[in-house]
Amino acid sequence: MLTPERLRAANIHPETKLATDYLNHFNEVIMLLELVPSMPDCIEDVLGWQPATYEEHFIRSSYRDKELVLEAFAQAPVISRRRFLAVVEEMNQIMADTIGQLTDQGPTAVAGFIAEEAADRLKHLAARAAGLMNAVIEQDEDVLEPASAQDAIDALMTR
Repeated sequence: MLTPERLRAANIHPETKLATDYLNHFNEVIMLLELVPSMPDCIEDVLGWQPATYEEHFIRSSYRDKELVLEAFAQAPVISRRRFLAVVEEMNQIMADTIGQLTDQGPTAVAGFIAEEAADRLKHLAARAAGLMNAVIEQDEDVLEPASAQDAIDALMTR
């Protein structure tokens, strides 16, 4: 049974039934993109990035409660899941475009600018996804405005 206590213990938001650990899939590539301007060789690591669905991420992970995460996701409210997956799709599209541009540019100064722009856009969307996952922001809030630090802290403290 998916009790709020059991979900919180597994770092799953009891209302949205989503686990922010999924965002690590994007946070890792954001860090690599941020390195590209000063370390152009990191482009190869960025080019190796592949999209992964929420389910794929947890199935491949060593997350201790991955079965519970998958069960909760299957029972997540449709609206929460739809809003979250729309942001994920946008992030995947940014990465597909970025990989294409970086492939064309190779390790150049222009590639550094492409990587910086992509990292910035992805950071904003990752903050938005976290806000949606933690029931901190609503769909109609501005995509480029991440939840405030206080909202994020409040959301974590209520878990």
